[in-house]
Amino acid sequence: MKSHVIFQKADEETVNGILSWLRNQERGLYRVALRDLGKLKKLRLQFIQQKPVAEQLSWLRKMLSWKPANDIAGNLLQVWLLRKHEQMLVNFITTLGIEHDGHGVVNELPDALDPEKLKEAVDALFAAYPAGVASIYLQMFQNQTETGWEALAFVLENDPRVTIR
Repeated sequence: MKSHVIFQKADEETVNGILSWLRNQERGLYRVALRDLGKLKKLRLQFIQQKPVAEQLSWLRKMLSWKPANDIAGNLLQVWLLRKHEQMLVNFITTLGIEHDGHGVVNELPDALDPEKLKEAVDALFAAYPAGVASIYLQMFQNQTETGWEALAFVLENDPRVTIR
């Protein structure tokens, strides 16, 4: 699933949480995203920044749901996951038995995922995190290879806990 589609389909509370976190914790990146998204609509950054916060976040969500903003949406989701939810990433890939640098960064992904380890990792993910957050992570993890993984695709399509389809 493409990043802009994740923003289309994710629940409002989760998306607002992501955008608020970016606004408060990653101010430089948030400002660059506003600027770049504004350029797509030929709007000046100052015009966007003058909007009240709630209106700004609503506009941002709408823009990130737009296909031409897919790369920006993907970058924001990756930063949010790597910086806010590093431990979630580490726990998930550790449970899968994937080697990483201790911070969730993987050099080489496997060709296939062990279904039993995947079930254990997914169960732990949903036990520890809100369904919206876990669902976004699973969708983004599936995007880490060109074709994804068959076992994870099955989970994404059939697990009732997954909120983004």
